[in-house]
Amino acid sequence: MALENSKLETKLATLSDRPIPDAPVFRPTAAQFRDPLRYVASIRREAEPFGICKIVPPRGWKVESAVDWNSTKKFATKRQRLHELGEGQPFGDGREYTLEEYRRMADAFYARRIAKYPDLKGDALLKRLEEDYWAIVDQVREKLDVEYGNDIDVNEFWSGFPRGVDIDQLSDKNLPQSVEDPSYVKQSGWNLNNTARWPGSLLRRHDAPLPGVTQPWLYMGMLFATFPWHNEDNYFESINYHHTGAPKQWYGIPGSEAARFEDVVRRFHKQRLLEVPDLLHRINLQISPAKLAALEVPIHRICQNPGEFVVTFPQAFHGGFSYGFNCGEAVNFATPDWVQHARVANERYRRSGRLAVISHDRLMFTLRANEGRDTIDGQARTILREELRRLVVEDLKLRDAAYASGVRDISKLCTPPANKTDVINIAATTYDDKRICIACQHTCFLSAVGCECSKKDIVCLRHVAYSCQCPNSMKYMIEWESRDALEALLKELDAELGPLPKKRGRDLPIPGGAQVAEDRGLDPPPSLEEQARMASALATPRLPGTTAGPL
Repeated sequence: MALENSKLETKLATLSDRPIPDAPVFRPTAAQFRDPLRYVASIRREAEPFGICKIVPPRGWKVESAVDWNSTKKFATKRQRLHELGEGQPFGDGREYTLEEYRRMADAFYARRIAKYPDLKGDALLKRLEEDYWAIVDQVREKLDVEYGNDIDVNEFWSGFPRGVDIDQLSDKNLPQSVEDPSYVKQSGWNLNNTARWPGSLLRRHDAPLPGVTQPWLYMGMLFATFPWHNEDNYFESINYHHTGAPKQWYGIPGSEAARFEDVVRRFHKQRLLEVPDLLHRINLQISPAKLAALEVPIHRICQNPGEFVVTFPQAFHGGFSYGFNCGEAVNFATPDWVQHARVANERYRRSGRLAVISHDRLMFTLRANEGRDTIDGQARTILREELRRLVVEDLKLRDAAYASGVRDISKLCTPPANKTDVINIAATTYDDKRICIACQHTCFLSAVGCECSKKDIVCLRHVAYSCQCPNSMKYMIEWESRDALEALLKELDAELGPLPKKRGRDLPIPGGAQVAEDRGLDPPPSLEEQARMASALATPRLPGTTAGPL
């Protein structure tokens, strides 16, 4: 390994004069700009192989910032030790600032730094600052701390975009004809308060507020403030807007090459991964583009200026830093093409015991319920239906196995609240939070197994053996969707898709079944009196918060 790393350093020395290639830049016409999701779909084939791309709005687009720059409200920051970013160390808490206080601090820091380069301006200065940044991060040439105002909740603080448009009013048909119209930005899908709810977005029916995913986050940056390497939750797409200030430097790796990037992390951070297995999920590790390129990881760059968008595609790793004080905003979205990545993300999370920000199963069934209302067609609809069929087949198969192993069938004694699939509201997400598998952190949506030894712990059907050490005769099945309902849906899907290939039949593989998280411990067993009451009533099996209505 030492020899390999020495060869890499030699290669890096020669690579320093070879620039990282640019990701593509797109300039939609005013007509193309009217529908952001349709436009992203139109450039996907060209842009997605780069992982990221830049979109420059047509002439006339102007966002009058809705951020209250005079506010006395203070936001928290994270303290980033640039010289430790290459080790993946967690960020500490920085100071709290008003917007004006943060701007003054950031501008003073910037002035001190660039005073070293009085003769450099424009691109030459940016190039030198980029070299300085990686010299600190990758080679620890000096020790330097910065403060980053990341993940600022627009509900609690400010959005840079206007708000208040009802979902039923969101459509390119309702937009003013001219991009220069004062009301265009408020009603546009490029307004990040509207993007996730725009027609064609698969997150359109997620009514429950989800800051940073369905609702944007605001970001306040300073020179060298860093957004380390990561890909989006659930492998969603993201759209990022630069409101004001200094440029942002982005780097991107296509989702198709995500495994190659992860191999590099495993190679150079073995010990850290033993200490922190979910290192990449913590978003505090930075690796230089030169090192990645030397290891033949495809990587591209973008310099984002005020008034420009950057889009990231499913599973694409991206990271970067700021060249000075700036303000940006970002949100997730999901076009129909994302469905093929959803299953990959779901299985990956289950194998690593990571809780998804949105229940995969609930979202798939909600998309099914809204097929007639929302635009999901072509190959994406086929992929959605295939994934639904996989979920149903797996559930029915594992139900049979659980019952055969002695798990009790209480479906005739107790009916939990039915799943509500027309919309994902707060009641639904609150209920989902109470039915998480203790082994793999998957949200149990169709069914789960509980045991009389615990009033709250349940497991998904993949992990019945990991629930506890009690005999299966003490365990019971909770069925939110009846067998009859699932078999009826399966018939519909078979009619739409055609039968499964004979060689597979109904015996679909269960990926990740052997992977479990650490045992979270069990509650003390209930008293004999409680067990008797549970066994006789079972009106609401040990799942807190159960109500009579659908969720």
